[in-house]
Amino acid sequence: MYCDKSPKSKIMIGAKLYLWSIVLVAVMTVVAAGTDTSGGKSIQSFKFEEEFSIRKALAMLGSTYEKNIVPTPGVDGTLAFRGLSNVTFEEAMVAILGENFKYEQMGNLVKVYTNEEYKKIKEDKDRMVYNVFTLYYITAAEAQNLITPLLSGSGAVQVTSPAEKGISAGAGGSSSGAGGRGGSAGGSGISSSGGGGDTLALHDTIVIYDYPENIEAVRALLDVIDVRPKQVLIEATILSALLTEGMELGVDWNLAAGVGLTGVSATDDIVSGGTISRGTAATKPIAGLKVPDNLTKGTPIETSGFASQGGNGLRLGITSGDMRVFITALEQITDTTVLANPKIMTVNKQEGSVLIGTNLGYRSSTTISSAGVASEGEVKFLQTGTQLVFRPYIGDDGYIRMEIYPKDSSAVLNEDGVPTESTVEMKTNVVVKDGETIVIGGLFRNVITTTRNQVPLLGDLPFVGGLFRGTSDANQREEVIVLITTRIIDRPSELESTESAEDVRRRTEGAKDAMQSISRTKMAEEAYAEAAKCYIEGDIAGARKQLEISLKLRPAYTEALRLKDKLDADAAEGMVIESADTEDDPAWSGK
Repeated sequence: MYCDKSPKSKIMIGAKLYLWSIVLVAVMTVVAAGTDTSGGKSIQSFKFEEEFSIRKALAMLGSTYEKNIVPTPGVDGTLAFRGLSNVTFEEAMVAILGENFKYEQMGNLVKVYTNEEYKKIKEDKDRMVYNVFTLYYITAAEAQNLITPLLSGSGAVQVTSPAEKGISAGAGGSSSGAGGRGGSAGGSGISSSGGGGDTLALHDTIVIYDYPENIEAVRALLDVIDVRPKQVLIEATILSALLTEGMELGVDWNLAAGVGLTGVSATDDIVSGGTISRGTAATKPIAGLKVPDNLTKGTPIETSGFASQGGNGLRLGITSGDMRVFITALEQITDTTVLANPKIMTVNKQEGSVLIGTNLGYRSSTTISSAGVASEGEVKFLQTGTQLVFRPYIGDDGYIRMEIYPKDSSAVLNEDGVPTESTVEMKTNVVVKDGETIVIGGLFRNVITTTRNQVPLLGDLPFVGGLFRGTSDANQREEVIVLITTRIIDRPSELESTESAEDVRRRTEGAKDAMQSISRTKMAEEAYAEAAKCYIEGDIAGARKQLEISLKLRPAYTEALRLKDKLDADAAEGMVIESADTEDDPAWSGK
């Protein structure tokens, strides 16, 4: 083996050893505490020599973290500390640069500037760009208010015009007076004011002109706020319960088993928006509530388990049971009719409404000119009947705050053609859990039923028939009960599953479920239809039997009474004809 022992060779070996010692010292200045992974960032520890320059420290960081760090010529100085322990790359950069320098990272390239250089670069107008954002759920005006604080002094934002609100009522649409709640003659009906929208069918759009970093901040904000809002599926069932003897003050729920109603407590000012929550019976009066003639201000809301029959106030309760169980229990107490059972999907904080009634038309005024010519005023309409307006506020805890405004009204025109409205209404806030049912009672109405009675055949005689027929009016008192079931729908698939489950349940329960929901009135109508069928087929005995069932369920059923009168008249006519035939018999004449 050849070995060179010349002086030149010894010098070369010494030089190599010196270089390797320098490298070893440089490496030893970086004391690796082991590479730990915390949140995906490498953590290291460093020790620096005294008066170690910032540029050398940046070079060391770039080598350790495999970053390309490029400082500008103005970046210089020495470190005021001798080491860093267990720091990430970002933490090390902040410590080394201090308050006199800034850095900007683009992938593995890191540029370091002085504060003056960084400010000059950031304020360079040539960096400003345009960006267009399309909004899907919030309006452009709402987005503009939220993103304006994020823009620089040189930034600008433009938004599309807001869409027109309302739904057109059609050409020559009806006028409903003053509209809105608490109006004048127009009452508090559900209006379709606004004339409809003619805005182009485009999404709301905002255009921003600013620096890229500000635009990215706006993008991050819009990703959070421009999201699909929650929705509520509202199933409103409006019932009419006949109040018989002993029910002058409303339905007594103590007689119903299995309903499971919980009362709520009123606040000092239920009308001005105080929230009603579960609690004991109400002891505070209703303040500012519009009440009918048979109620006086200061009337407390009866809410002791919702079953208390004392007092004459409106009643409010909550049940977590099935709505059909509630209706079945009500059927056991009195005759009940389902007036309406709409299902409405409404967005969080948006108003929904239901109206079951009529529009009463009247002339607003009549003007007489100087020439004595009378010109009739505009035709307006007053909405009467059962009305329900609500607005849901969905919480993240599975509860919903409901603003509810039920109203039951009737109106007549006086001699001057001015409508006089009688109403029972309330406005309240209730907090309910997802899936629970709000029960509102105490909305009373008087129904006048006219019954025509006559002596068969004689009542149909001209001139003298009036002596053998007459009419009688029956005044019946009914209580309108409103059931509101709320279900939070976070995703459209939940709505599909809810509807599917509802369909399966209805098909499973079949005729039994239908029987419970259609009430005695429906049974009476079915019996009458069967009686009419028997009459057409000539089965008089079958027709009378079905009429007996129908009138037993609904004594004032006009159609059934008319058919009964028809059967009696046919029977009497048959007896007269039979008697006449007997008189024409020769054997009878001989006698």
